[in-house]
Amino acid sequence: MNENTALKSSWAAAFTVASVWFGTHVGGGFATGNQVISYFVQYGITAVIWPLLSMGLLAYVMYVIARFARLRGLTNYKDTFCELYPNPKMEILFEIFYVVIILAAVAAAVSGAANLVVKYLGLPYVVSCLVVIAMLVVLSIFGIKLIIAVSTFLSAAILVIVAAMFIVGMTNAPLSVGDAVAATPVNHAGWAFFRGVPVYAAFQCVSIPSFIAASTTVTNNKGVKKAAILGGVMNGVALAASALMLICWYPSIAEAGELTLPNLFVCTSVGWTWLTAIYSLLLFCAFVSTSVTLVFSLIDRFHGKLPESIPTPARKVAVGVVVIALCFAVSLLGLSTIISKVYGYCGYYGIVVIIIPVLIWGNIKNKQWVAEHPNCLDD
Repeated sequence: MNENTALKSSWAAAFTVASVWFGTHVGGGFATGNQVISYFVQYGITAVIWPLLSMGLLAYVMYVIARFARLRGLTNYKDTFCELYPNPKMEILFEIFYVVIILAAVAAAVSGAANLVVKYLGLPYVVSCLVVIAMLVVLSIFGIKLIIAVSTFLSAAILVIVAAMFIVGMTNAPLSVGDAVAATPVNHAGWAFFRGVPVYAAFQCVSIPSFIAASTTVTNNKGVKKAAILGGVMNGVALAASALMLICWYPSIAEAGELTLPNLFVCTSVGWTWLTAIYSLLLFCAFVSTSVTLVFSLIDRFHGKLPESIPTPARKVAVGVVVIALCFAVSLLGLSTIISKVYGYCGYYGIVVIIIPVLIWGNIKNKQWVAEHPNCLDD
């Protein structure tokens, strides 16, 4: 292995790739705490266990599909899933999942970011939406390198803020962990496991396209494996920490009827103005990072469908505007409905058409490829 190859397979290069996944994950649902409560906290102390298992499962799925793409020199999700499924036309199954989940995820992000602009800048809601949309379109048309750079910066900042918020939230929690567990109703264990592990992992498969594209910056199986491991740890620990903190606040959050924006309720209850300000910045960054990575994927996928007589930048802007406009329409459903219903149904669908096929066909075809191509970059 030469020096350049070793560099592209380093932990630093892997962190850059993992940050794209993390940047997609920590969107409005996660950063508000709504998603954590809907899929983990309401089930009691298992809320600390299920996130780790869920992200472990997703990390393995990411590793298998990214390795599948790298072995074949594929750089986008469409070509990858055409190769994965027995019939290339079955790729439409992933397209359906991807379009629906992106509409839902960016819908929550656009609405949430616009509300923050209204709150802090005092602009009218419609103007705030236009400001957010303009920002997302501009950030989304420059390509994967800019997306990676933005995601890496935001991931580092968000990790620091999440850690600080966890400490402050735990220190000022109204209940100890033991009292919170006793006070938190525990739903059926089997349903808690299913909804908290495979369903959550399945709708988070929305990160696969950007992860495949970002994985082009590493050269072989070692780099892909490191990126998957780091991504699983980053996402799993962040989820588990958030769940542990919210468990201790859950009775108060439920009593106050603040299940939509539980983390904001925690910040306000603590009474630290600086924490509320930093959290608001974190939330805005999370909205932007989610929207940028997801909108970029759709722009990259569909701008080529427009007439070639239209300049490429104009085609990208047009697709971006249409996508985000549709997402804004979906946002009228409300954040809680999007997270609990739309995400959930996408999760059930994703188990069948993404996770199971990747684990079965992906592993089988990877082994066959390595056996038939002994000189491939799979060391």
